[in-house]
Amino acid sequence: MATLSSSLLSSSSSSSSPLRKSQFSSKALVSRIDYISFSPRTTLSSSTISVVSPPAILSLSVKHNRHRNSLQVKSVASPAETVSEFDEMVSGTKRKYYMLGGKGGVGKTSCAASLAVRFANNGHPTLVVSTDPAHSLSDSFAQDLTGGMLVPVEGPEAPLFALEINPEKAREEFRSASQMNGGTGVKDFMDGMGLGMLVEQLGELKLGELLDTPPPGLDEAIAISKVIQFLESPEYNMFTRIVFDTAPTGHTLRLLSLPDFLDASIGKILKLRQKISSATSAIKSVFGKEEKPDAADKLERLRERMVKVRELFRDTESTEFVIVTIPTVMAVSESSRLSASLKKESVPVKRLIVNQLLPPSSSDCKFCSIKRKDQMRALDMIREDSELSSLTLMEAPLVDMEIRGVPALRFLGDIIWK
Repeated sequence: MATLSSSLLSSSSSSSSPLRKSQFSSKALVSRIDYISFSPRTTLSSSTISVVSPPAILSLSVKHNRHRNSLQVKSVASPAETVSEFDEMVSGTKRKYYMLGGKGGVGKTSCAASLAVRFANNGHPTLVVSTDPAHSLSDSFAQDLTGGMLVPVEGPEAPLFALEINPEKAREEFRSASQMNGGTGVKDFMDGMGLGMLVEQLGELKLGELLDTPPPGLDEAIAISKVIQFLESPEYNMFTRIVFDTAPTGHTLRLLSLPDFLDASIGKILKLRQKISSATSAIKSVFGKEEKPDAADKLERLRERMVKVRELFRDTESTEFVIVTIPTVMAVSESSRLSASLKKESVPVKRLIVNQLLPPSSSDCKFCSIKRKDQMRALDMIREDSELSSLTLMEAPLVDMEIRGVPALRFLGDIIWK
């Protein structure tokens, strides 16, 4: 989570492309600090509502704030004569997905949380989801969001809920499911696919132990399963904006490419099963064993869901990926590669946040002067980079306090999301 600089608390605006220096004043500084220090807090009611989900979906326990009587969109920002970046993002009540990603340590969580607060304060019931195994949403909101269930965030005007996906919890559930019926769950499934003999031949390899050392991509697969829930589950219907705080670059690219991989893999399995179905049917008829008809149907439904997720990631009207970076040569270089990879995956990306920018100062220390020159060099790289120069540039300042809690996130969001 990014830290920010005190002289920057006075920032009145963030710039968009082309880059320009921000303006600051001591009067704004005082008003901003008062704003962060004295924002009222909302208490939670003691009642707990259990949301009952279909069998395939985890049940969610949700606490509601007293003042939230309606979960409908009350209003959305009306565009001015010149439509701003955020006016475009907030307009309309159709559900939209925003994914924020980039190099580790650039402040993705702070930017994602501030965007979620901004959406909620503009009338959109919003859900912010962390798909990063090393969660920091709880730190950003200064509120316990652990447990892998929807948690209402205190403070915003419209409903804002947060969810930290718990890979270990989901892994335990998967492990328990595989051990059902005395450990025959996997064999039953493979029997239904006509591959039961293969399981018996590989039994000595103790494949179940692989669950104790999860393969690369399992966390992303769990995140994908949550995206499927967002698409299909009625308990998520009220959210018109869903913001993803993604893991660092490598994990994010696996997450985005996973639907293609799973779709192709499931397709190969279905084709293989089709080829051997006649032979297995003949063998089973000899021994009088009936074939389970629903295994292939389940795989086909899963394949269809993967196609929906893939289409969602590439839908220019519903989805946008926002790259977050800092003004260093290494971070800009990685952001350029990320942008190229996103384009290769056909994922819509058109905004770049440059975080942790130093403010101009009349009395520079030697360190600050050298640091500012390095940042200017990195900004020049962005302007000249073939991948990044076409993106809308948004600036976020470096301030000397941690951005924690809804008031601070609202302050940061007012600077970034103009």
